[in-house]
Amino acid sequence: MKNKIRPIFLFILFWLHWQAAASAADDLIVVGFHDNTPLIFTDTDGQVKGIAVDLLSYIADEEGWQLRYLPGSYSECTRRLEENTIDLFPGMAVAKENENRFVLGKETIVSNWGQLYTASDAVLSDILDFQDKDVAVVTSDIYFQFFATTLEKFGIHSRFVQVDSYGEVLSLIHHKEVAAGIVPRLYGAYYEKRFRVRRSPVSFRHTELRFAICKDQNRKILATLDRYLNKLKENPNSIFYSSLDRWTQGVRKVTLPLWLRPLWVLSAIAGFMGLIILGNVFLRRQVKLQTEALKVTIAEKEKIESELSVAREIQSQLVPAEFPAFSNRKEFDIYASLEPAREVGGDFYDCFFIDGNHLCLVIGDVSGKGMPAALFMAMTKTMIKSAARLLAEPEYILADVNREISRNNPSLTFVTVFLGVLNLSSGELTYSCAGHNPPLFIGRKGNSVLLGDAQCPAIGFDDTFQYRQAVVKMQHGESLLLYTDGVTEAQNSQDHLFTQESLMNTVSLTAGLSPKQRVVAIVSRIREFTGERPLDDDLTLLSLTYFSPHHIDYSGKTIVLRNDIHEMSRIIEAITQVAESAACPRVVVHDVTLAIEEVFSNIVFYGFGDDLDHNITLELFIEDNALILILQDGGIPFNPLNVQANREKPLEERDKGGMGIMLAKNLMDRIEYRRDQGKNILRLEKRFR
Repeated sequence: MKNKIRPIFLFILFWLHWQAAASAADDLIVVGFHDNTPLIFTDTDGQVKGIAVDLLSYIADEEGWQLRYLPGSYSECTRRLEENTIDLFPGMAVAKENENRFVLGKETIVSNWGQLYTASDAVLSDILDFQDKDVAVVTSDIYFQFFATTLEKFGIHSRFVQVDSYGEVLSLIHHKEVAAGIVPRLYGAYYEKRFRVRRSPVSFRHTELRFAICKDQNRKILATLDRYLNKLKENPNSIFYSSLDRWTQGVRKVTLPLWLRPLWVLSAIAGFMGLIILGNVFLRRQVKLQTEALKVTIAEKEKIESELSVAREIQSQLVPAEFPAFSNRKEFDIYASLEPAREVGGDFYDCFFIDGNHLCLVIGDVSGKGMPAALFMAMTKTMIKSAARLLAEPEYILADVNREISRNNPSLTFVTVFLGVLNLSSGELTYSCAGHNPPLFIGRKGNSVLLGDAQCPAIGFDDTFQYRQAVVKMQHGESLLLYTDGVTEAQNSQDHLFTQESLMNTVSLTAGLSPKQRVVAIVSRIREFTGERPLDDDLTLLSLTYFSPHHIDYSGKTIVLRNDIHEMSRIIEAITQVAESAACPRVVVHDVTLAIEEVFSNIVFYGFGDDLDHNITLELFIEDNALILILQDGGIPFNPLNVQANREKPLEERDKGGMGIMLAKNLMDRIEYRRDQGKNILRLEKRFR
């Protein structure tokens, strides 16, 4: 009997063991991953860590799953997922090509986008500079595919060096084996300080990273992950938000000092902390509803602030910031300013040469605010610059950009643009206005008119629209003011608008000012109008003053004067003639006239010591944006720079000649004296730009 029972008993034990092993195998989930810090990665101790690991560990503990992580390259992970070698892949980008191959979860783990890095000493500023350059990328990476497609649209040919990991990309840039490389922005921010690399202004392809499974497999696992993620996102104190903060902001490791390590000290601290926790629980119970609502609001606010910070960075990096721009060109003076609002808009401006004689001026405003507007602005600005170098005419440039944007614009985002091309030889400005505020054409006396011709619809609505253009001729010393609606629609505490009329009135007071002085004056007036109210929209202005080549080449003037005070009328006439040729501001002419009058009267009355007739030579010319006057006389040796007015004497007792010399010193930027071949030579300089 016993011999019969033993085989049955052994069979039951074997069956129970087999069932336990099968059950354990059913609960084992193989997770494939590649190095994608901070989402998921292997640290120096060989431990798998990151945001996805924290979330999977939490959910696995709740569901009784067992996790095994299988590392590999990105292409190896996607192949294993298709072959069902792995059950789960965290961090799959939402893209049509991925959705055709795999099943992606409904809940996003993190958002990311591609970031272009260059060598620390590289001068690559936009995608047009990547012609025939080597660019390191990760094989099958979504950002690589998007960047390659973008370059192909612009007809730019780069050589892509494909590697298995983002770390290899940064290493190749570090050792200057490639000109640039593409990594996710979060990965770059985490590791960029470990390499000699520089973050370029080019970022692109906003993506949402989610969990992914093989088609027709493990759908129950994916549904469970989505359910947990949705629930965790509703709680600001959940593992989801604490993990995001830990891996994107960094954590501090706290080491207890020796005197705090005894057990009784730790017990006392624990007890004290327990009391605090109990009190905290009691208080939280009293204000639970208000507190929970506030936490949700704060979490949303922090998310928005983070996006706005990145949007401000994109916006500031993509507009010219160094002025004076093109300092080697004397045909114009230009200055621009962009003050972003708290909720960053999509304002932008640009100025660049199409060829040696044609300057392109652009200002625009993208609909919407925040990160989407900043990314759309970056794309539009790049497309305009590329089209301008090929097409030259404003109407064709805007039509080409509108066609490209309208054909792939599911969000119906639009952008208003003013684009003008200035012929520096003739002063002709050819322009087109795509739904943007018409700029101001400013005369030398400060009078201004709106350039209201060539008004067309904004870019992004209709890919078949044909844009038109108009032409206006700028004379020597005339100016332009380009601006966005944030200027005329700035509001004060009573919700009153600054208005177009106020802008034109302010401009009328800037006659004779340089572009920089004009922009600073307008911004100051707007700030005075708005008071302490923050800006509701970006404040963007671009001002340009044109100088005709026919006036720039003016060689100056030399006149011979008698030692007679009545010769001042000839001096004033000569100063006025030379100053007007260089578009000197009236305040400069006033100061120079007053200074030369004091100096000349001193020479006439005190310079010769007799009543005979003598000649005084005056030379006037323009040099490096300064009005130069040189006086020569054969009188008594006299250095006016040594004159010191005695401030202790009453005004009526001071030497009038000395006071005049002191006034001239204060009015001019520089005065130099020398005695050469029996002549007094006095050089006076007054800068006007």
